[in-house]
Amino acid sequence: MTDSVAPKDNTSTAARGETLDAGGMNRLVSRNIFSSIGAKLLYLVTRFFLPPIILAYISLEEYGIWAMCFILIGYLGMSAFGVSNVYIRYVAQYHARGEEQRIGDLLSTGVTLVSLIGVVALGLLWVGLPTLIEALSVSAELQGTAFVLIFGSAAIFVLELSWGAFAYVLTGLQRIVQQNQVWVGTFLLETLLVVVFLVAGFGVYGLLYAFAIRYLVAISVNVRLCFLNLPGLRLSLRRFNRADLALFYRYGGIVQLSGFLGMFLRSIEKLIAGLFINVQATGLFDVAQKFPVMATSIPSSMNAVFLPATSYMHTQERRGELLALYLKGARYINLVTGFMMGFMAAFAAPLMLAWLGPNPELALAPLILACFTLPFQLNVLTGPASNIYRGMGIPARELIYPLSQLALVIILVGAGFLVFGIDVVVITVAVALAMILSALIYMAYTNRFLELDQGRFIRAALVPGLWPYLTGFALYLLASPWIDAVGDDRWGSVLLVLIAGVAYCALQAAVLWLFQLDAGEKDYVADKFRGLAGRFGRARRQR
Repeated sequence: MTDSVAPKDNTSTAARGETLDAGGMNRLVSRNIFSSIGAKLLYLVTRFFLPPIILAYISLEEYGIWAMCFILIGYLGMSAFGVSNVYIRYVAQYHARGEEQRIGDLLSTGVTLVSLIGVVALGLLWVGLPTLIEALSVSAELQGTAFVLIFGSAAIFVLELSWGAFAYVLTGLQRIVQQNQVWVGTFLLETLLVVVFLVAGFGVYGLLYAFAIRYLVAISVNVRLCFLNLPGLRLSLRRFNRADLALFYRYGGIVQLSGFLGMFLRSIEKLIAGLFINVQATGLFDVAQKFPVMATSIPSSMNAVFLPATSYMHTQERRGELLALYLKGARYINLVTGFMMGFMAAFAAPLMLAWLGPNPELALAPLILACFTLPFQLNVLTGPASNIYRGMGIPARELIYPLSQLALVIILVGAGFLVFGIDVVVITVAVALAMILSALIYMAYTNRFLELDQGRFIRAALVPGLWPYLTGFALYLLASPWIDAVGDDRWGSVLLVLIAGVAYCALQAAVLWLFQLDAGEKDYVADKFRGLAGRFGRARRQR
């Protein structure tokens, strides 16, 4: 049973366009955050087990081609990135104002616009793809496979970008619990199909088939949910209008530019490695970064909740609540991310050995993993700032982040190549440092714009997320004799990681409780645990 049947549910209230007071908004945001975190945790679990299974059936070069597919379709996705943010912001705004009839016009305009852009992009990709495959140094026997995988995944993604608009409408309605239910169901379906297709002998093509089925199912379900939540919703080519189009190329265009730069920078080390070294180096980066990428997907889900809430508050001129949400959001995102990254950074070598086993081709994977934990953490910490700008309707201000990062990458990677030569380690260190410096510049810039004291932000939001690194490396030093004794034994590393992980969680949880949480936060956590314990007790009694 979904939350839509409960007449007193806060989400239902928001969906009807009624005004939420501060308490109602806080409960709604909290519910959406917990739903998103739970969904992301489950996603992380499935993605943890997939790469070893996939690499048992396909080569590292084939895996590198599949990873390159998602880099390229990510750029294709940037052709509609601004559109998705327009949906979320203006659907939330129309609900805050009770102007629900405008959602049909907005959706009709957006779906038509993105479909046209997608068709053009696919045409350009078809023409330029052979040249790109040659530039990526794909071996001759796999060039045909690379063409099918890249173009096929791009075509599926274009379909999802246009008709996937219904998922963004659900986000704008703050029906994030429902959206997460669809997302969980479809990525679990994809995971199952990947395993089935690989075992059945489809090879790397099985990944493409599973990807296609997942998105076809997701689109169908999201369309149905939108019409259920908005019974009066109507779509038509005749509802395409210039007023809505202006939203997409003004507000959406700036967000799209920022998103394109961000997407480019999130994969720039893989592109540099693929162009200057080979596609195997791209696969190495993809595998090594799998843990921090999956880990940051959890707090990133919290960022996704903030945009519609920020737009709602800004529309009603609730600036004090908006600033409080920004500071608390940054604090909690950093606490959650740091908790995971501290262990990954310290135990990178045994973690990669336990996950993938001893493999000479992956010798540099632990170094890459350790170097990118803090950069990925600070990158996700910039999310609240970007959502503040988007929610306030001034997305141009967020361009300071990708532009400063791009300049630093060019300077640091170029200098590294000149001094040390073209090497995976040089790319790793230079890009990681550029990510750290640009994130710090952006957060300081945002704090100044919001008139938030820099020291307050550092104490309340930034420093708390760095404590876990001290805990992780202290535990690593204590466990170093055991780590040396284990050596290249994969199952010994599995046992080591499990025990060290439990010990780390216990130690860092104690540090968090004793030194980092304030009284109000402790009361909130205690209430949540009491609620969970109560539900567990009732469930046992019912048995």
